[in-house]
Amino acid sequence: MNIRSQVVKLRQQSGLTQFNRDVREISALMDELHVTATGGGARENVSLLEILSEASDKKTAESRPDNQKVIQ
Repeated sequence: MNIRSQVVKLRQQSGLTQFNRDVREISALMDELHVTATGGGARENVSLLEILSEASDKKTAESRPDNQKVIQ
């Protein structure tokens, strides 16, 4: 028995594989519930980096006061 098959067997025995599937399913359900609660559309295949970048951009835009005078 090679090492890879031993590792696979140990993972299956330890339940990590099922745990990971359960976590993914719970995460997907939470995403669906959030979309439903906020009335927004679902965004598929968006990376965490993209989401954080958008949140950072929004925070920067909100922190700038709109009543600043522009000096030319």
